[in-house]
Amino acid sequence: MTEQDWYLQQCQITQYVLRKPTVFKGEMATQISDQIRLIVVAEQKPMQKIYFDILRAINLDQDQVLVLTPAQLIVSPDEIKQVVWFIDTQPDERWQNQLIITTTSLETLANAPQQKRQLWHQLCQYEDYFHPN
Repeated sequence: MTEQDWYLQQCQITQYVLRKPTVFKGEMATQISDQIRLIVVAEQKPMQKIYFDILRAINLDQDQVLVLTPAQLIVSPDEIKQVVWFIDTQPDERWQNQLIITTTSLETLANAPQQKRQLWHQLCQYEDYFHPN
């Protein structure tokens, strides 16, 4: 028993242990609304021009895109019906055979014509998921 624990016990203060302390660090389950058409997984929210150009090209608004860090993506892949774009991060094996797109960093992508063509091919392949009607 630590000194702090002893003092709390003397003051008759009950200590609680969090079962999921990572919730306070932002690693909580995220509700995915019906308006979300694309989930972006990146260490930081993308702010590069190429990112906004891509969203404009596939005709998506910011409110149709959910940006998560890899730590926040704790939902099961089977529960996600949207396309998931991993930017400069690799999905684990649970995400195989899902609706995923993986790219390098956006800075690298902006200067790599072959990677841009590959990304565009994938985006066209998933066009029905961006606009289901």
